[in-house]
Amino acid sequence: MATDKPETASQLVIKPADMAARAVNDDASNSTRPVLLLELNELCPPIVERMMEAGQLPNFKALHARSDVHVTWTDDADVEPWVQWVTLHTGKPQEVHGARELDEGYRIEAPRIWDELDRLGYSTFVFGSLNARAGSDGVFILPDPWASRVEPTDPDYNAFHEFISYNVTEHTNRRARPDRKLVMGFARFMMRRGLSVTMVMRAVRQLAEERTSKRDLRWRRAIILDLLMWDVFEKDYRSRRPDFATFFANSAAYMQHRYWRHMQPEAYQVQPSRDEMESYGDAIETSYRHLDELVGRAMNLVEPDGRIVFASALSQEANLRYEDIGGKFVYRPLDFDAFAEFIGAPDDITFEPVMTHQAWASCASEYEADAFGQALDDVRLDGEPVMAWRRDGARVLFWCGLVSTVGDDAVLTGRDGATAAFASHFDALGQVNNSQHCRAGALWIQRDDGKCVVHEDRLPLERVFDLIAGLFRARAARRAA
Repeated sequence: MATDKPETASQLVIKPADMAARAVNDDASNSTRPVLLLELNELCPPIVERMMEAGQLPNFKALHARSDVHVTWTDDADVEPWVQWVTLHTGKPQEVHGARELDEGYRIEAPRIWDELDRLGYSTFVFGSLNARAGSDGVFILPDPWASRVEPTDPDYNAFHEFISYNVTEHTNRRARPDRKLVMGFARFMMRRGLSVTMVMRAVRQLAEERTSKRDLRWRRAIILDLLMWDVFEKDYRSRRPDFATFFANSAAYMQHRYWRHMQPEAYQVQPSRDEMESYGDAIETSYRHLDELVGRAMNLVEPDGRIVFASALSQEANLRYEDIGGKFVYRPLDFDAFAEFIGAPDDITFEPVMTHQAWASCASEYEADAFGQALDDVRLDGEPVMAWRRDGARVLFWCGLVSTVGDDAVLTGRDGATAAFASHFDALGQVNNSQHCRAGALWIQRDDGKCVVHEDRLPLERVFDLIAGLFRARAARRAA
């Protein structure tokens, strides 16, 4: 990424020919500091820069002023959804690590950065990183909310992980209500592990404002979820004092997909209403200010001994591909079991929701997975297919393939001529994917010398593995010698 910023005493510009050597070696002599990798999913460098210049992100600005600043780039074939975190964690492109979807971490064998650091003798604390898997004995793993087949290293975290996962994967299900056991298990865990009075007050205020405000404020729950997770992470980090830790936050990515149209209405043909603008017009900027708060708390947590690395893996940009049909609308089954019964699917299938309208179906065998896929193919609306799917062993990732509005009187047909009202099986989730993934991302690595070094060319995303490992390898070599 070219920069037009002048070189000053506090900011250097590294040209492409110099980058490879400087990126790793500048800190080689001071590589003993613990590292906290803030994985702030899909933050956009242009938005960060704009808000820093406006004085709205003081902690990002403070970190930027003393970091190696890169724009990363991925050439992975798939950028939907988020397999770029696997590329960053493994140092391998998608064609090598093989990830295609969420909830595949258990089957990805390529070692992650924390496995390499464990091999070098460093303690690691992985908090929510996407598509992680249980592996090295010295690595603590809290799986991401979409992971159904990887358990926390510490069983005491099970209640926390289950509650977070439920709220993330079921947030688009208007019928979802967590049961008492799930809620009580989470509450007991939070009381033991770091729930602060401040956090309780913020959560109570959020619920009160949802009920009293004329605006829709439910989107702010994603911020509350981030803060709950940070409370737990911070307390455990202070007790563990790991050499390397990660913390994953998804709130801004969620806001951007939903509300980019409201942040930048001039870019779209379909304009949001005044009521929508009042409710969502500042959602994205609010999420960035919230993450700025977390950056400040992270700096207070690790300094003066540690260093911050901030990465976004990807970013986002306006999605204009669906403007001719009024924007992209998606649909989710109201009840997976009832839908499976309607389409005549095999028995004994379990469902694990992942993205907004996608879910995995886990079947008893590959034969039954193919039978489930065939049952999905038989579902029609006005004679046209409704469902999309792909099989991975005995699991099927499936979703409703419709992207435009469906009339209230629409009727589904299934196997053997069975019929049902579309609305009896599917819930409209509204206009989503107002943004799309962009291959550029952010990477800032805090320096010891207090300078800002802006690197001009784009850094291949798989290079991040070596940059982070390089902060530890020199120390390990000296220790071995």
